[in-house]
Amino acid sequence: MAAGCSSPKPEAYLAYEDTTAAVYGPYRVIKLPIDKGVKVLNPVQISQGPGGKIFAANQSGELYTLQDSDGDGLEDEALLFADLNELGLVSPAGFAHKGDTVFVGTRSEIRAFRDIDQDGKADTSWTFFNKIPVSEHPYEWTSSLNFGPDGWLYFVLTTDSFNPGASPDPEGLRGSILKVSPDGQQYEIVATGIRSIHGMNFNPDGELFFADNKGGGNSTEELNLLQAGKFYGHNPKKYEGKYDTLTPPVFSLENEIAPSGIEFNSAENDFGGTGGNLFVAFYGPGERWNRGGIGRVKIEKTEQGYQFEEFPVADIPKLSDLTFGKDGSLYLAQHGISDYWYNPTEEKTGAFYKVIYDPDLVGKHPVKKEIKEENFSNASLENGKQLFAIRACSACHGVDGTTDLIGPNLKGAGKEFSLEEFLEEIKEPSKRIKPSMIATRITLKDGKVLLGRVVYTDTNQVSIMLVGNQVVQVPKSEIQSAEDELKSLMYENLLAGLSEEEIKNLLNYLSSL
Repeated sequence: MAAGCSSPKPEAYLAYEDTTAAVYGPYRVIKLPIDKGVKVLNPVQISQGPGGKIFAANQSGELYTLQDSDGDGLEDEALLFADLNELGLVSPAGFAHKGDTVFVGTRSEIRAFRDIDQDGKADTSWTFFNKIPVSEHPYEWTSSLNFGPDGWLYFVLTTDSFNPGASPDPEGLRGSILKVSPDGQQYEIVATGIRSIHGMNFNPDGELFFADNKGGGNSTEELNLLQAGKFYGHNPKKYEGKYDTLTPPVFSLENEIAPSGIEFNSAENDFGGTGGNLFVAFYGPGERWNRGGIGRVKIEKTEQGYQFEEFPVADIPKLSDLTFGKDGSLYLAQHGISDYWYNPTEEKTGAFYKVIYDPDLVGKHPVKKEIKEENFSNASLENGKQLFAIRACSACHGVDGTTDLIGPNLKGAGKEFSLEEFLEEIKEPSKRIKPSMIATRITLKDGKVLLGRVVYTDTNQVSIMLVGNQVVQVPKSEIQSAEDELKSLMYENLLAGLSEEEIKNLLNYLSSL
């Protein structure tokens, strides 16, 4: 058991305990009272660094360490380590640590920092790696930095599949896991077909697990095991002719949606009987500010392969990352409120939490979520299915997990949304639009306008799916402009003229998918 896990809880713990969080297991959720130093605003990363220091980063570019200035066992100060803005860098999306050097993934490069005089602030920094195709698209991240057993730095370049302004990528780096040599001079593509990974971690055996988000060919929230040279399914057109088979996930995460950070708990850290388990932070559905949480996956290796069992840990909204501290407690970064592109919309939003194992709570909290079983009648489901077709829902949405139409595939959507959330999505289709589903208005040089969803882009052309699911290839040389359409392509008033019973049947059908 790690030091500190079973020590008496300080009074400060109780003063800052968040009793609104639903907890599953013998844990206390403490909201850290950080009121000194850097303003916490949409934190996106957290990791344990040299000397056990907890490093964190704001979406806006400030890198800092969390300090306990009064010695009460809770961090209350954010001490500035470095500011990416001063270097012209944006979008921190990954920390890795080697010796006294801190590596940070940004949109355009991996930057290395070192605190030479040990005053808590970086004295020097340099570009470690910058062979990265870059545009101004806000979903271009260099994420999930991890040093492997071979000494190379592994990381992810997120997909460019729905970016009409993507930079040329002749090597196919975007949408891949890469690794860079210790001197930063050599790099290799390790695996492709990657969508949006914010959580990647080596287990004690040196195997690399990573969580990829649902969408764009990924039918579930995926937990994958790296096999070098394999294709993992996203954006197959980019790799056409290079791969014969798709490597499926080893497990589908169901505790929440949108997995972000992942980290293995050490076998020596009991933490309520979870030594060796994989812990997963979940952001939850975009702009649903009460959704998100922590899960854990018990992984056992057998002669037949891996076996997985998933458990909830706590429901805490909008988590962006997690890490274990040197005392064995679990630290969480909560991104907080922003727009769909993660730009700040509040003066102060986001927080940090510390989850502490408390043996006094053993048996006091449930270890599983109470799931309300819906018993829909066959007649209701059949009527709902017919309405799904009559109201043209089936023209835009597949339900098999694989068919790519202009709207998102709804396979498994019943596990993601409540009946009330489904109703809101239908009534207000433009209120929340998933970034990969945002429409693009392309104006050609001859004046013609195309409105649809970008499904592929390369150096020479953009492929856009129009209403009706026709995919049109547009040469970039013919494009005058390409702009995001803020209004959903989903028709409004789809429920007009339906009775309450018919609406209920339609919602029941959606929930059953």
